[in-house]
Amino acid sequence: MPSSYDYFLNGDHGAARAALQGALEAQGFAITATPTGGFYAKRGSTSRTLLLGAMAGSKFVVNLLVDFMADDQGRLVARLHRDMTSGALMGGAIGAAKTATVFAETGDAVAATLHAQQLLAHRIDNP
Repeated sequence: MPSSYDYFLNGDHGAARAALQGALEAQGFAITATPTGGFYAKRGSTSRTLLLGAMAGSKFVVNLLVDFMADDQGRLVARLHRDMTSGALMGGAIGAAKTATVFAETGDAVAATLHAQQLLAHRIDNP
């Protein structure tokens, strides 16, 4: 299971960032900006997850972070990784497994969306 995904994106950086945001929103994540210019993506309910743990069902909280950088060719690189301080810790072993599953599904869905829009040059799965 990768700990993060790096998406190497073609084209205009602003358009690529918007497409990535849209791909995450299509997976049910609410997006907010981070102080470093990245995205914080949240799906689910923190309070419900605190109360019910892994039994929060579809409201189990999953938090993802996206950091942006440029590679040596000037392409935008988006690194998607899990925020392990959220649902995975609140839900114990079952919560960690749920978070890992959602992370893998989201990583693949984002890649498919970016590929369909001809923005994805390639993806690297980081251990």
